[in-house]
Amino acid sequence: MNYERPFRYDPKNNDSHVMAFQPWQVSPRIGFAFHEMRARMSVGQAEEQGARMAHLGGAAAGLVSVSTSCKEPENASFSELLAEAETVEIDKNIARITRLRKSLGVAAKCLHNLGDRNQRVWMLTLTYAGSNRQWHARHISQFLDGLRKWHYSRTGSKKVRYVWAAELQERGVIHYHVICWLDHALTPPKPDRPWRNRDGWQPPMWRHGMSNRLESTAPVAYIMKYASKIESKNIGGFPRGARIHGCGGLDVVGRGIRRWVMWPAYVQGNADCSERWRPAKGGGYENASTGEILLAEFAPTGGGFTRFARVRRHPRQIDAAGPFNWFNPLDADASMRPVFH
Repeated sequence: MNYERPFRYDPKNNDSHVMAFQPWQVSPRIGFAFHEMRARMSVGQAEEQGARMAHLGGAAAGLVSVSTSCKEPENASFSELLAEAETVEIDKNIARITRLRKSLGVAAKCLHNLGDRNQRVWMLTLTYAGSNRQWHARHISQFLDGLRKWHYSRTGSKKVRYVWAAELQERGVIHYHVICWLDHALTPPKPDRPWRNRDGWQPPMWRHGMSNRLESTAPVAYIMKYASKIESKNIGGFPRGARIHGCGGLDVVGRGIRRWVMWPAYVQGNADCSERWRPAKGGGYENASTGEILLAEFAPTGGGFTRFARVRRHPRQIDAAGPFNWFNPLDADASMRPVFH
């Protein structure tokens, strides 16, 4: 269906094949949202509309929709329909901060629980000596590569458990807070100092300024304290293209839990944390294993993807209060599966 050039039926005009245009119809996204909201009519209105479209030779069979509006949808403007629809407005900066806090909080808890009781947790701070002109996206990756290389020289394993968050200093320059979980016998070198392995002295992991190293007894609270300092009013001060958080070293269960927490609610209510859902082409989410698709419940109404209108509502298999896993080795009936929160 072409949403950019819809018909508008005029009962007083016998020349009903003439196209009627409005300014909002130049955008396919807005046209799609308008089409979805027009579909919310009573059964009687739907039958009447079907007869009209049949007169034009373009009726679609089997479509029944519901409306809460008393106004004739064919004569209602887009703004009137939009005002009656269930809409949400999303601030991109606030959404980014929410994702950061969810990801860091869940990852830090999972990583902390992976270690034994006498593990040691270290807080590392990485600061630039200059301004944001010296910043580059690869700097934090290079530091983490150096940390893995050092860990391998001590343990024979490159797998390191860590989380990190970026923060803006008072002078407006980005710097990083890193937490790493190590065995009780390990102490990481100061990031801005050379360190030694069997091949000799190695260059510092952080070569762009100063660093600090402290042992932590409350790592989750520490990293969340800095995550709470990032607000929508200052998140725009980060250098363009800068990642502001990351993690590594999670096991399969931890990755599943973190993935589940980052999904929208309509996916959370229909998937457990062992499943692999991913964004689908054209919107919604797709199960990577089965190919099942859950279409998005909201569609953009234009204006830079900040305002969305509800176009559908998926039933939830479970009212999930947290990550869960279906477990039923005896009965294949999904309705009989016990749920663990």
